[in-house]
Amino acid sequence: MNPNPPLDASDPAKRPNRLIDLAFEEVARLSGTDSPPADFFQEFLKRVLEGIEAPAGAVWLRNPQGFLQLQCQVNIEHVGLDKHKNGRQSHNELLRQAFQTAKPILLEPFGSTGILEGIPAGNPTELVVLLAPVLQDEKTAVGLVEVWQDPRWDARAKRTHLQYLVQMAGYASTYFRTQQGRQTVNLEQFWTQLEAFSCQLHASLDTTTVAYHVANEGRRLVGCDRISVALREGKKAKVEAVSGSDVVEKRATQVKLMRKLCEGVFKWDEKLVYRGVKDDGLPPDVYEALDEYLAESHAKLLIVQPLRDNREKDKETKEYKPGKARSALLMECFEPPAQPEPLIGRLDVIGRHAASALYNAAEMKKIPLGLLWKPVLVLQEGLGGRARFLTILGTIAATLVILAMIFVPYDLKMDAKGQLLPVDRKTVYAPHAGSIEEFFVEPNSDVGRNAVLMRMFDPELAKQISDLSSEVQRLDRLVHSQEGQLGRAMNDKEREQIFNQDNGGYLSNRLKLLHESSEMERLTKAYNTDPNKPGQFFVFAPNFLADKKRDKDPKWRVLSGNNFKGDLQGKTARPSDPILRLGDVNGEWEVELKIPQKHIGQVLQAFKTDSLDEELDVDIKLENYVTKTYKGKLARRKISPEAVPNRDDHNETEPVVYAYVRIRGEGIAPSDQVPENINLTGVGVRAKVRCGDHPMGYSLFYGVWEFACEKLFYLF
Repeated sequence: MNPNPPLDASDPAKRPNRLIDLAFEEVARLSGTDSPPADFFQEFLKRVLEGIEAPAGAVWLRNPQGFLQLQCQVNIEHVGLDKHKNGRQSHNELLRQAFQTAKPILLEPFGSTGILEGIPAGNPTELVVLLAPVLQDEKTAVGLVEVWQDPRWDARAKRTHLQYLVQMAGYASTYFRTQQGRQTVNLEQFWTQLEAFSCQLHASLDTTTVAYHVANEGRRLVGCDRISVALREGKKAKVEAVSGSDVVEKRATQVKLMRKLCEGVFKWDEKLVYRGVKDDGLPPDVYEALDEYLAESHAKLLIVQPLRDNREKDKETKEYKPGKARSALLMECFEPPAQPEPLIGRLDVIGRHAASALYNAAEMKKIPLGLLWKPVLVLQEGLGGRARFLTILGTIAATLVILAMIFVPYDLKMDAKGQLLPVDRKTVYAPHAGSIEEFFVEPNSDVGRNAVLMRMFDPELAKQISDLSSEVQRLDRLVHSQEGQLGRAMNDKEREQIFNQDNGGYLSNRLKLLHESSEMERLTKAYNTDPNKPGQFFVFAPNFLADKKRDKDPKWRVLSGNNFKGDLQGKTARPSDPILRLGDVNGEWEVELKIPQKHIGQVLQAFKTDSLDEELDVDIKLENYVTKTYKGKLARRKISPEAVPNRDDHNETEPVVYAYVRIRGEGIAPSDQVPENINLTGVGVRAKVRCGDHPMGYSLFYGVWEFACEKLFYLF
């Protein structure tokens, strides 16, 4: 299994040091190169294993979703991860913990980290496993370097190998930071140049000027040898500009072949990419034109990119959608780079900017200026000039707008904010008055049955328990003393005197001891107090029971806002004060709306009957999924009968009325219902309550009308 030669027996001390020094030199050189990640880590892992003569290793990198993914490996299939039951899962858990902690790990064969959460994290192989994080900064890991080593090494050598692996991971971190810096600099330069290119591109509406600017400046931005611009005129193609040439010689052989190739691509209407090998799946006319052009051009990388504009109209439906390409870019490279993907990506960006500019120039060229603008100019002059023409036109438009505002009905929508919450909610209260010292739950965290929610302290309870404890100890000592006196009594008379003394006899003290001990035990159980810390007690979650009629058991979660710790911790709470709010996230959900007090009148007037079951339509937009508008139903019975201060929104001082919107059930189409997979407690909601048709002016500007009625008309 070990591909490396054994240690030199004649000089066992110098050979490892020599290999390690050589590996450091090679990896340090690699970390400063501009190699692609795949090539770098493959060579990096090879050098790491050679340095300590390890039989196997792997490099794990974080993917865009935040999970570890195998980048490269050597002999990982021979280390025995699958020989034992749950071996692969145990190894994966080890990787997860090493990645989260961002600290090096050394585990002996079949060793474990000691952290047991389901399947324990450990080393399921017969080899020693070494793990070192690849760090993006001091605390954030972007990957792991894993090495399996022969267990024959002694403990000191194993620690040396771990230090060696940590230093090697540092070189990998240097490579990451260098690559990120280069990409950032190159990207900033490209976008700066692209901004200037776009400004110059749209500065002219002449087709030839725009085409030459695309060809010359686009070639510099893309970094290729030549870019040509072709325009489609009917079924023919016209080469409008070639980078580096002031004039396009239409009769030149290469220009004719270029035009033929572009005509074939226009007809095919797909992107043509040639990277040194022709695709046999190309259309025959495109394949033939490409073969003829390559015989003249000798390009090793050739791309013909058709350009489409989203403003193109379909001839049949008259709808705007990308139709056939009106223009195309032909890019050529005679000595292309090993990785041409960045170059192709820059060509796509240039093409998107060039498409709109060439479209504008072509549309401007087609405008029949005389026929289109002459009647308008005649009308303008007949009315007495431009100013009068615009005045009359504005007056007509304003009159039409005012009439529409008065007579056109429009749906009145009242804005409201809220949050998505489970229907089944419970409030947690303190069992005894006291100050809140610490919370053991976080916002949106799950809460199990009888889970500890917080720790509280009451000085009066502390004094009461301390007094009881002192009294119990005093009585206990006194009872033990009297028991000794009873044992030493000489006759029955002495024993009866000790036993029955008024307010101080053994019987009286024994009863007091039992009473005080019972009282102390009652306080401890009633308030969940800590006997070693008088006055300190814990608040537990209620023992919620599963509903047998439901398919899913309740799953209770903290619904209180993100700042409940800062608002309540250190403050005194009474048994009547609500502290935490819990909700069953496995049950039904609803939207809790806070309708401003000034809008509740319009909402209540929108109900056509006095029935408490009548409902209004509500448009719902979730802040974590703003691209979709969902529907809801607001019943009259779900509107609170009182207005309360808005304590959550510090920018809003006006009271609000709470209302609860149904988001599923009768009257709501499945496509308009909030999906269950995006239900999150406390998600912000922006809602519009539909209050029926009103004049358009009032529906759009009801705020202005109400302000005028309140501040101006009231004076009269």
